Amino acid sequence: MITIKLEIASNGVIKTVADNNYNGGGSKHESKTVYATDNDPGFQERIKFIYELTEDLGINLGNKYDEETLDFVTTWGSHYEPTLLQLKSLVKQTTEELRELKKWKTDYEQQTKAGQLIEELSNGKTTDKDLPF
Repeated sequence: MITIKLEIASNGVIKTVADNNYNGGGSKHESKTVYATDNDPGFQERIKFIYELTEDLGINLGNKYDEETLDFVTTWGSHYEPTLLQLKSLVKQTTEELRELKKWKTDYEQQTKAGQLIEELSNGKTTDKDLPF
């Protein structure tokens, strides 16, 4: 059986994972991980802690191929006022994400058109004379 123990440390959290049947051989194994959450800009250590804890517990957060995934990200607080540099950076990042989405949309539309053409050819609805090439 696997046991997970969490302890509060002066600078964060200590996670101990104990397995009394390691690799099914009946041996014991214990690992300790310290997550230093003090002075954690960007919340990276806290996000790592949550991801690894859910993994240890066997909780599926989804993966890059799933329609939906549970993702822990940071964002500005509702009353935070960003600097001009931060706003410019966000606009640049959002523009890049929009460009990627538009590319996905174009690729999807092209694949859909090709699929429709193949289906029409196989059903006899379109002949070689109707092809644009």
